[in-house]
Amino acid sequence: MARKRRTRLEIIADILAVLSTGCRPPTRLATEANLAYDRMAKIMESLVEKGLVREDAGVYCITQEGHRLLEAYRQWRNFLDAVGI
Repeated sequence: MARKRRTRLEIIADILAVLSTGCRPPTRLATEANLAYDRMAKIMESLVEKGLVREDAGVYCITQEGHRLLEAYRQWRNFLDAVGI
């Protein structure tokens, strides 16, 4: 059976989840989030622009705003799972 493609929101949540355990260099982040490097780079540009992630000395780190978004996403996902959606 084919694996379901992740939505952009799911990919962002996966990136933030990886970064919530500590800062990562770009290549390691792409590997741990299971993304092609070029796709990850485009998404990271957007996340940095929105203040959810910051780049320090070549590594990416999650911001407080990123932690808040990740927590809200997890609560929302848990609610949807509970109602069977």
